[in-house]
Amino acid sequence: MNELSESPHEADPTELYPKGSDPREALKAWHFMLGLSVFVLVWLRLLVARMAGSDPLTEPDLPKWQKSSAKFMHFALYFLMIGMPLGGWLLLGAAGKPIPFFGLELPALVGESKSLATLIKEIHEVGGTVGYFLIGFHAAATLLHHYVLRDNTLRRIVPNQN
Repeated sequence: MNELSESPHEADPTELYPKGSDPREALKAWHFMLGLSVFVLVWLRLLVARMAGSDPLTEPDLPKWQKSSAKFMHFALYFLMIGMPLGGWLLLGAAGKPIPFFGLELPALVGESKSLATLIKEIHEVGGTVGYFLIGFHAAATLLHHYVLRDNTLRRIVPNQN
C-alpha cells in the first residue's frame, strides 16, 4: 500500500506483483502471446472477409455520416489490432527481450535500442488507452443501433442471420 492509500482497495495495481516476480512475468508473457495471437487472427479475419465478398446491407439504410463514421471506426479498430501487437513486438526487440509465442521465440524486428524502446513503449501505452475508448464507443454504437434504432447492424455480423 502506498502512503496515499487509506485501504488495501486503493493500492496501486503494480504493487500486487512486484517487478521480476514469477506471477508478473507470467502475466507479461501471456500479454505478449495473446497480443501476437490477435495479430495473426486479424489477418485471418481480413482474408476470410475478402473471400466472403461484400457485407450485407444495413436495413434501413444509414445516413451518410453514420456510414462514414462506421468506416472510420472499423479502420481505427483494425489499425489498432494490427498496430498494437506489432508495436509490442517492436518494443520487445528494441528492449532486447525475448519475444515468446506459445513455446516459440520469435525474432526481433529491430535491433536493441533503449531510446527506441522508450518511444515505442509510450506509443504502445497511448494506443492502449485510445483502444479502450474506441472499443467502448463501438460497443455503445452497436447497442444503440440494435436497441434504439432497431436496425440490423448487430445481426449483420452473424452469418445467415440477416
